[in-house]
Amino acid sequence: MTCELCGRIQQGEWTLSDFFNFHQPQMLSICEVCRQQFTRITGPVCAECGCQSQISPCAECEIWLTAGYPAIHNQALFAYDEQMQQYFKQYKFQGGYHLRDVFQEMLAQRLVKVAPTMIVPIPITAETQNQRGFNQVSAWLEKCEINEILTCISTSKAVQSMKTRRERLQTTQPFCLVTENLDLTGQRICIVDDVYTTGRTLRHASSCLYESGATQICTVTLAR
Repeated sequence: MTCELCGRIQQGEWTLSDFFNFHQPQMLSICEVCRQQFTRITGPVCAECGCQSQISPCAECEIWLTAGYPAIHNQALFAYDEQMQQYFKQYKFQGGYHLRDVFQEMLAQRLVKVAPTMIVPIPITAETQNQRGFNQVSAWLEKCEINEILTCISTSKAVQSMKTRRERLQTTQPFCLVTENLDLTGQRICIVDDVYTTGRTLRHASSCLYESGATQICTVTLAR
């Protein structure tokens, strides 16, 4: 099997379970060398957005909190560096659905530690669904029990990655609940998204869920 990022030929590693059950060895879509090139975010970090920072909350998050937005306590697994951008280019923008397997296990393990009562992926528009064919966040969470209770108000919106920072910060509320008057009282919810950029998307989603009675909300993103 060829690595999707670098083109190396991968050699699967057999386990006793594979041998006795006549299974092919498990291999991800990218090789171990490429997996090691993703940069994990380690401490110290901002407890609000998850970026590496000596100050918590960082200056950007202090602005959000001072403006009255609810805390989201984001946990980001990796830095959005050149290696991660290459992954997203093939996975998200070139329709590489099979690349979902690269981070499924890591995200599932993190969500076990968070232990929410509900896992809510950030939705995509109907237009994006038709173009791409899948929600990149939901695809990572196939091994988890998720609650797709958010939907996009607009059926068409500009792609976030094509917006300037100012345009992202000025975005109006793009989400609403799938079911009107859904009661989320007592729910501890974890919202999952792909990349934390400005934090606007996650805060919009959090506000929507808090308005429906959610007791506690945190967020997890693959990259920051």
